[in-house]
Order: sequence, then structure tokens, then C-alpha cells
Amino acid sequence: MPKLILVLLVFLWMIITPFSAWGWLMLLLALMFFLAGFRKIPFRPPQVGLVTIWGKRIAVVKKEGWHLFAPFFPFFYGWTPIKVEKTNLDFVYPDIRTKAGEEEAETPRKGKKAKVKGKKEEKKPRAGGELLVNISLTYYPDYTSDKAGERLITFINSGAEPGVENIIRDLIAEDIREMGHDYDWEGVTFSTGELKRRLVKKLTGKDILEPSVEQELRTNGLPDVADLGIRISRFNVGRVKEQGELARAAEAYAKEQQERRGEKIESEFVQEQTKRFINLGMSAREAADTIQTERGKASKQVLSIHGVEGGGLISAGIASLLGKVGGKKSPPEKEETREESEEEKDRRLEQILKERRRRQK
Repeated sequence: MPKLILVLLVFLWMIITPFSAWGWLMLLLALMFFLAGFRKIPFRPPQVGLVTIWGKRIAVVKKEGWHLFAPFFPFFYGWTPIKVEKTNLDFVYPDIRTKAGEEEAETPRKGKKAKVKGKKEEKKPRAGGELLVNISLTYYPDYTSDKAGERLITFINSGAEPGVENIIRDLIAEDIREMGHDYDWEGVTFSTGELKRRLVKKLTGKDILEPSVEQELRTNGLPDVADLGIRISRFNVGRVKEQGELARAAEAYAKEQQERRGEKIESEFVQEQTKRFINLGMSAREAADTIQTERGKASKQVLSIHGVEGGGLISAGIASLLGKVGGKKSPPEKEETREESEEEKDRRLEQILKERRRRQK
């Protein structure tokens, strides 16, 4: 329209004698109109202009750059700026109640009445634990589609940024709570992919399991079907965390599983060491005592008596006997504890084996 007005003014100047006063007046009006109506739509921040005529929005979009408008009487041909930069949203949904799992469902309630024989027990829904779910997404106003003007009008009618964010928050919350009714807490925790699929399909109407849809989501974004006038270019289900009693129970369960794995590894190590010592000629009892001593599970006392040769149980027995005869116990020398090397361990094992063979002879 501004271009048409400018053409008409120039045409009038051409048909009127250029050297007359009216001709110069037409030319001056055309120049003033050109200077007054030339406007620039900035690109920082990224934005477009939605055209208005007499204050009414029409489905015409002007991209960034210089454009000719006529924001004055009698035309009032202008534009409304709309930011089209990408916006990141992070939502946190606490207290998401899930369905009771098998263990939770089997737990009897306090004060539960005994089941009457022959009477069919009515099953009632049981609530499970509570979860905290984090959702993040990126969107921008849909100014790239074929119907960009209509989509931007819809975006403004939805409340622009604040209104769209509130609507998205409520839509996601509704679907997360519905999924909590269908899954127990473990199902929701380990099904973040399914949760993402459900939420994206609810907002865009498309299934991200299709490769083309996933590619479109990452590149140009998917247009919404919730009548918001936006495109969603990223969607992610973040951390899903247990809350309250469920968090404490889950932590205790994880700790128990870790302790069980540790005990299994320890048991396998003890079995290997026992086989090794038995292959060296030790009995099962001697091998077990040796392993416990080396691993610090048991302490070993070494008693030394002056004038008595021998070691181990023989020396201890003689020391006890002499203490009874003399009326007092001989104080044992202080044991010097230090960590044995592998060579010292092997020598000690050889001495034990030699002593054992000598006693058997």
C-alpha cells in the first residue's frame, strides 16, 4: 500500500506541469511521505513486524530490514513488533503421585479387617510414592510457516511469552500426572523416553519415534497443535527424583544392593585364596585362619619365651604352663606390627608347612 500511494503521488506530479506550483507540491508530498514512512525492523533482538491497518492486525508479516509504512492519517498503515528469538523453559513438577508397585500394594494397611471367607474382596486403587520431574524445552513464535501471519496472531492471542509459558506448564503437568496413574515410581523413573514421546505428541501431534519427525524437531522445530502459534525446537525430560519416604526407601534399597555386590566379590576372593593355600598343603582351617589374619579380620598374638625354642601353639602352651607353676604369668613381649611383604608371607607359609610336616612325622 505505501508503494502504491507513492506511485500515485509521483504520477500526479508527472501529469501536472512539472514547472507549476502544484507539480512541485506533489513532488514535495511524495518526498515527505517517503521519508516519514520508511521504517527499519531491527534484527537485534530477532523480531518481525505484524502489519496493521487502522490498528487492526492483518495476516501479513514483514521480516527484518527497511520497509515503507504510512503510520499517519488517512492511511495508518503500521506494524507491531514481535520477538522471534528462541526461549528456553525449565519446569519443575514436585509431588507427582505414582501408582503403587507390587511391594507397596501387598503391604497391609493398619487396622485392616480380616478377610471373610466366601466374600469377594473389592480391589481399591493404592497410591504409590511421590516423584519430582524436571522438564526443559525450547520454543519460538512460528514466523517461518506458510501461514506465519495467522500463527503470529494466534501467538499474541495466547498471551505472547507469559501466556504461552503458563499454558505449556499446565499441559505438561496434566500429562505427567496421567502417566503417574499408569506407572509405578520405577516405571516413571526408567521410562523418561516414553514420557518425552507422550509430551511431544501432546504438544505437536507427531511421534518422535519416526526418524523424520526427530530430525525436524532438531532443525526447524515442530509446530504446536495446542493453538499457541509456536514451534518447539527442543524437548528434554531431565532428572526424575524420588521424594519423601520413597527417597529414603530407594536410598536404603540401593545401599543394600551395593552391600550385596560387595559381599559377593569378597566371598569370591576368599574362595580363591582358600584354594590357593590348600594347594600349598594347608588344611581348610589353617587356610581360613591365615586369610582372616591377612585381611585384618582377626588378630594374631606372638609370644616369645627366653630359653624355650619353638613357636606358634607350642610356645603359647609352654608359656601358660610356666606361668601356672611359677604362680605368675610371664608378661609377653610387645608385638611389633607392620605390614608383611609378599616374600615374607611366602616364607611364613613355608615355615608353617615345615612345622606341620615335622609334627606329622
